[in-house]
Amino acid sequence: MSIHLIKKSTGITGLKVEPNARHILAGLYNQLLKKLEILPPTAGYRKSAELETKFRLGVIESETDIVKIENKIYAGQIEELIVQAKNDLKVVDLVHESRAWELPDKNKPPVVIYSSK
Repeated sequence: MSIHLIKKSTGITGLKVEPNARHILAGLYNQLLKKLEILPPTAGYRKSAELETKFRLGVIESETDIVKIENKIYAGQIEELIVQAKNDLKVVDLVHESRAWELPDKNKPPVVIYSSK
C-alpha cells in the first residue's frame, strides 16, 4: 500500500503546485528529445542534453510518487523541473542558431546570452 502526499505549496514565491506535474514534465521531456534532433548527433550539447533528458524521463516513467521522482532526479521540485525543461527547449534554439558546434577556434567558445525575459 502506498501513500501519496498532496503538496499544498512549493514554498517558492511565484511557483505554484502543479497537480499534473508528472504528465506535463514527461511531455516536455519528449518534446525536448524530439527538438534536440535539429542539432547534429555529434554536437556536445545534444549528447549531454539527450543523456540527461532520457535519464529524467526514465525516472518519471518508472515512478509515480512525486517525492521519489524529485529525490532520484535530485535537481529541485518537480515544478522547478518543469521550468527547467521549458528553458531547455529555448536553449536548443539558441544553440542551433549560434551553430555552437562549429567553433572556428576551439579555444574560444561562443558566448551565448540567455535571458528568460
